[in-house]
Amino acid sequence: MGSAQAGISLDRTRMILTGNSVSASANLSNTSPDVPFLAQSWVEDAKGNKITSPLLVLPALQRINGGQKGVIRVTKTNGIDALPQDRESLFYLNVREIPPKPKKANVLQLSMQSRIKLFYRPTPIVPDSKNEVWQNKLAFKKEGNKFVADNPTPYFITVIGLTKGASEKGGERLTTFPGIMIPPKSTLDVPVTNTSVNEFSMMYVNDYGGHPEIRYRCEGTICHSIPDDQVKK
Repeated sequence: MGSAQAGISLDRTRMILTGNSVSASANLSNTSPDVPFLAQSWVEDAKGNKITSPLLVLPALQRINGGQKGVIRVTKTNGIDALPQDRESLFYLNVREIPPKPKKANVLQLSMQSRIKLFYRPTPIVPDSKNEVWQNKLAFKKEGNKFVADNPTPYFITVIGLTKGASEKGGERLTTFPGIMIPPKSTLDVPVTNTSVNEFSMMYVNDYGGHPEIRYRCEGTICHSIPDDQVKK
């Protein structure tokens, strides 16, 4: 019986590079206690094409010994100013582990790859506070057997799911998808199992990979977030 071999892991599920920062970094860890791995890193655009501009990750290749850590940095290159300045742009950061050549013959090796969202957030839309919540500006409109999500903000909003009541209290799930991402200043159809609800909770992903919830109340076919001081505990 074979056993899974440890390898390279990323310390985050998303990365944000702001217009007023020189670079953004992420830590890599070799979870194997004694086996060295190579870590190959690159950036892709929203369509999955490998790019080196306007964002570049360095080093593109590094060796990380067993139990050790490494660092990768995403930096801006020429062309960064051509990106939209009134909204975020989406990229993907990839890290692939390359294990050492096996000492025994006929050994199957599997190389794992991590792929996380990389957002470029231009200076004009960088929030004043790190604790600012803009996801509560997302609104929903009931249409047939779906909700139409309206994102008026300049940020990508990732919704994990909707529930009737709070999810930690075992609320009925209204969605079956593992998560959807609504682009800035756009709408997106959200299939739901029950459009008759008048209140529900939305779980989303914040900048730090956390999963907070926001309560919503519907008036007619339009659903808006409930201010915190009006949420029933």
